[in-house]
Amino acid sequence: MFQVIGKQNLGAFVRRIDIRADALVSKLRPGQFVAVQPDHFSRRMPMNVYEVDFRRRCVSLVFEERDAETVKMGNMRINDSIYAVSGPYGVEIPAQKMGTVVFAGEGIGLASIALLCRCFKQAGNKVVGIAGFEERKASVLENQLRLNCTKFYVMYKDGMHERRGDILSPLKKCIEVERPLRIYAHTGLEMIREVSQIARDSRTSLWVNIMALYEARPSFIETDMVQINNEPYSLARDGVWIDAAKMDINLFVREANAFKEYAQCRRDEAVLSASKNVWARLKKFIWG
Repeated sequence: MFQVIGKQNLGAFVRRIDIRADALVSKLRPGQFVAVQPDHFSRRMPMNVYEVDFRRRCVSLVFEERDAETVKMGNMRINDSIYAVSGPYGVEIPAQKMGTVVFAGEGIGLASIALLCRCFKQAGNKVVGIAGFEERKASVLENQLRLNCTKFYVMYKDGMHERRGDILSPLKKCIEVERPLRIYAHTGLEMIREVSQIARDSRTSLWVNIMALYEARPSFIETDMVQINNEPYSLARDGVWIDAAKMDINLFVREANAFKEYAQCRRDEAVLSASKNVWARLKKFIWG
């Protein structure tokens, strides 16, 4: 049985829920993810793990309400039951001591790097965090990430002069000054191109999160495959973090945008269907 034991609203559409999952807690490792199904009629959704609490035997998930299933999860109350939480899937990212490591993310993508930041810092590395937000009031997880980073940069597109902009300028500065051995990035699809170019020019190892290829799919299935450099790639077996040197970033962006457009069509159909149902119920209420 999976039970909601904690809930927090982090923004207008951003939620955090803590799920009691005794069997998963001891198996989860940094870099892995789980699949969540709110009820029997919902699709299975792959989600990055934000935090693992061994004392309370729970996993914490941070997500954005963007479709019917995530809204359903956001509306759950404490002590409500979740139909299924399966996993863990993917491969572990070993948090070994290696020197300076940079973690860069934007918006909700920061939830996937929070656990990695904590583990790499505990292993004795110098952890540099870079976070980017559209606006100051939408800066979710900023304080939590500060606690898990040795040095932290934050950028707002509507911020003050020294903090206005995207994550590219602090990333360039960090590469020049800190000389990191590796960069982990979970950003928007257009930004990942720029980050990849900066890492390539500086000859720095870059690992990117490819969850966007699966978030828009109808349902997560362990045997599903996607194409990475025209070769089959399994999210369940090979994980959501992949070395950017082994993939074509432009091809990845095109495929992810195609899935995003498909998801937008599904949302529009759901809204249209809901509006028709409301009108039908209203007519039945008035005229019987």
